[in-house]
Amino acid sequence: MAGGFDEMFDLIVVGSGASGLSGAITAKRRGLNVLVVEKADVWGGTTALSGGGVWAPANRIQLAAGIQDSIEEAGLFLDAVVNDEGLATAPSRRRAFLEAAPRMVDLMVEEGMGWTCDKGHADYQSQAPHSKFGRNLDSKYFNVKKLGPLAATMRRGPAPFAIRLKDIPLIGRGLSSVRSILQMGYVFTRGKVAKALGQDSVAAGESLAAQLMLIASRLGIEVRLKTPLRELVSEDGRICGVVVEGPAGLKRIGSRGGVLLAAGGFAHAAFRSELQVEDGRYSSAIPEDTGDIVAMANGLGAMTAMMDEAWWGSCFVYPGNVVVFCHWERSLPFSICVDPKGRRFVNESADYYEFGQAMVREGISECWLVMDARHRQKYTFGGFFPGNTPKAMFDYGFFKKADTLDGLAAQCGIPAGEFQQTVQRFNQMVRKGRDEDYRRGTRAYDVMWGDTNNKPNPNLGPIEKGPFLAVKINLGDLGTKGGYVTDGDARVLDVIGKPIEGLYAAGNSTASVFGRTYPGPGSTLGPAMTFGYLAGDHVARRLKNS
Repeated sequence: MAGGFDEMFDLIVVGSGASGLSGAITAKRRGLNVLVVEKADVWGGTTALSGGGVWAPANRIQLAAGIQDSIEEAGLFLDAVVNDEGLATAPSRRRAFLEAAPRMVDLMVEEGMGWTCDKGHADYQSQAPHSKFGRNLDSKYFNVKKLGPLAATMRRGPAPFAIRLKDIPLIGRGLSSVRSILQMGYVFTRGKVAKALGQDSVAAGESLAAQLMLIASRLGIEVRLKTPLRELVSEDGRICGVVVEGPAGLKRIGSRGGVLLAAGGFAHAAFRSELQVEDGRYSSAIPEDTGDIVAMANGLGAMTAMMDEAWWGSCFVYPGNVVVFCHWERSLPFSICVDPKGRRFVNESADYYEFGQAMVREGISECWLVMDARHRQKYTFGGFFPGNTPKAMFDYGFFKKADTLDGLAAQCGIPAGEFQQTVQRFNQMVRKGRDEDYRRGTRAYDVMWGDTNNKPNPNLGPIEKGPFLAVKINLGDLGTKGGYVTDGDARVLDVIGKPIEGLYAAGNSTASVFGRTYPGPGSTLGPAMTFGYLAGDHVARRLKNS
């Protein structure tokens, strides 16, 4: 054993999601010997359950699609929307992300990554100066069978067929236009054809995770499952290895270049409820996201930030306690959202992070999506086609239904008087075509998720035609947003702001470079992959120069 270690590598990566695999691939490309350890018995992390979008401004795919952008313009956009969270959101760290993101994309494309530019997707903060369409990368369809034996240990998402991010707004519009009908037909027909051809076709986060693993496998990167990190080993203030627990017990593994922590946040940690208003029961993060890595911060003397923050959103809870993210349903016309007192509290067409933040700000953990009968007649709801709402969903209580608004209020347990006043004012504004309270339908992002054939406002439709429906929306998240603070090279900082030698972090193990905002689609995975890339690159340069 060299130096008391059972094995020795140049870099050890903890976690097999997008941030970890990006760091591992980058380091391997630079000639390093890399090991990835994963505590779960499957690989892919929360990435595999996600939409898979990657926000990477001014990348080659975006520019090739004819969308003009630059690092400078993206920087001005971030200057306008990102709040000050100290070193976590320091201008130098934002700049490091913006400069490295296109290089990360270049490297991955050179290794065979299949992405397309999501040209129709607006930045979430589309009202801000220098916002753009098309900064998000959407993973191409991928046949999981290309992975060979690795397919058996891939984390799989719940989608019954492959849907790309670009498909979702059109599918949500259901029967509202010929284009949306054709897009629904294309997606479902393509899925049936792929299956008939013997393919295991995936898109979105599953495609991203699978493609990254294919690259890692081809490069010869070893990934060990069921191998949780138990301890970081340090020597003279430098992180030089790990203690992991595998099938054969504890093992000390050394690393010449250090350790990259990329094992997610603390969405399902027991200590989360002490820090945040949400306890994780409705989080979309994987069950293994229990904060093991983040909990080590105090013992390491590491700086953390934004431990009270998450990638907020909202969700529906389907029969069987199946949690599904709420997205387009509340943005389309003929719907409003009301709090337990029967009042509106937010622009219903806002992005999911802004919507979740509004719930946190209002101090509510649930609200109601109320729909006029035309909503279900015209639009898709979750996996239900327009006009098709199974009776079992009413029997279970998922959908509340009443011929009158008073009857619906009674079923939802909200004050009928306040609710009636809310609907009356909303309908008055609909007739004007302007939401004077929350400006719904005034941003490019809102319009993208609306019904463009609904005039004059694609997001507004009256609540006046019964039977009326309501579905409970719960506060949820995509994972936590706070953790280790790193610099522009993804090095973990100590409590006084000095890098801890040999320790790197990326993804939801870190405090977000975007602070308490969500600039655009892929704002979790874009920085996750980029800071993973920066970590792998920095380790390689440091070892080369040592």
